[in-house]
This record gives sequence, C-alpha cells and structure tokens, in this order.
Amino acid sequence: MNLTRSEVIDQIVAKRAEGQYFIKSWETGHTFVDIDLIERYMDKPGQQAIEGFELLNMEEMWQTLIDLDPDKLTRMQTADGEVIEWTWKDSHGTEQKTIYPFTPEGIMTIIDDEFFA
Repeated sequence: MNLTRSEVIDQIVAKRAEGQYFIKSWETGHTFVDIDLIERYMDKPGQQAIEGFELLNMEEMWQTLIDLDPDKLTRMQTADGEVIEWTWKDSHGTEQKTIYPFTPEGIMTIIDDEFFA
C-alpha cells in the first residue's frame, strides 16, 4: 500500500526521534531508494506516493553510505571535529581526496554529488 505525502509527513511528525536527520524512502516496484534530509523532504512540494520509508540517525546513515560504497569513505577525527574523507579518481585516473564534515549536510553533499548526481 502506497503512502501519500501527507501520510508520510504525519508519520514523520509522530515517529521522529531526536537525532534522526534522514529519510530513506522507496516506491512500489522500484529497487531505487531515495535519501534526503527530513526537513528538505518535508519542504518539497508535490512528491509522489511512496511504498515505505525509514528515518535514520547519523550512525545509521553512515552505515548506509558504507553499504553503498565502502571502499571510498573513511571517518576521521581532526582538530576541527569529525570528518569524512572521500577518495575518488578524476577523469585522468588520478586519485583525489575530498573532506566533508561529519554532519547531516556533509553526508547529503556526498550523496547528492556521488550517488545521485
């Protein structure tokens, strides 16, 4: 059974726990999942009905990232706080590294740039 956008938002409001920043949702018959910040998801107008969703905290989202691409991402502690180092190859095959803060926004930047670009 599909959930309408208003049903999803009602359930998010009712079920969301402190520290949950992400929503992972999927549509009926699709193997693709969509991941977004909860606030960004709720602010998007006119989204399609979905089959289901999960609300994720930072550690659950980190595990989801690792499951998607375990060889490229590393968490590290720096003087400025925890960061994610993303190792990737440019068009010439040269290894590059990009650092993102270990924050909900930093994780979404990786997802938007790497997985759903």
